[in-house]
Amino acid sequence: MYLNCHSAFSFKYGVMKVQELLSEARSKEIPVLALTDINSTSGCLEFIREAPSFGVRPVVGIDLRKGMKRCYLGIAMNNEGFRELNEHLSACLLGDREMEEQAPPFENSYIVYPFGSRHPQQLREYEFIGVGPQDLSRLPFSGVLRYPHKLLVCHPVSFRDKKDFNAHRLLRAIDNNTLLSKLPFSEQASPSEIMLREQDLYMLYADHPALLENTRRVLSSCGISFEFGKNKNKKTFTGSEVEDLQLMRKLC
Repeated sequence: MYLNCHSAFSFKYGVMKVQELLSEARSKEIPVLALTDINSTSGCLEFIREAPSFGVRPVVGIDLRKGMKRCYLGIAMNNEGFRELNEHLSACLLGDREMEEQAPPFENSYIVYPFGSRHPQQLREYEFIGVGPQDLSRLPFSGVLRYPHKLLVCHPVSFRDKKDFNAHRLLRAIDNNTLLSKLPFSEQASPSEIMLREQDLYMLYADHPALLENTRRVLSSCGISFEFGKNKNKKTFTGSEVEDLQLMRKLC
């Protein structure tokens, strides 16, 4: 039920190692969760490889942001979706594409906009709006409630406890080159970004069962897999070790 989890690969923000995030999920009996680090997929392969040993089914994606401003979550439906999300992120980080508040078209990825953001008026089939616990009091007065099939549970996870939160604040102060006492609240996460047991999360959203069902359906439709422990490098360049050696000598 967790679409937005951060590890230490959310650089200068996250504090948990991938194994620590998975251990937290196991202790809370969470069967599936999505690793969506901020503008990074560096931890995804480790997450995919380690998740089964913790009893967790892995889903991967990216928390795409402009600075600390949340733009949207991209969640890979499959390996092809993971590829297209990485290509999109690379283009944004290299300056070939602007990081917009609204996502470009995708074919194999879900897009989840933050509640209250400038999302498109007409959401595509694969686009949704994520509703956090802090948004529930505003939800009845929001126009998006008219489209319950487009709403998902989106409770971010970044910390295990207060110690993790304090480490996060130190990282944010370093990133902003400022004193901890002068770190703006806008530059840090909420201390409530901790993992709850599923039954506790269900209780928070008890008045909105459609959100729970939508989120369960999205997560169940996602899958990612890689073959580990096997060397996938090419054995030869020319098709023959002898010809490879001759080519190297010629080039030298």
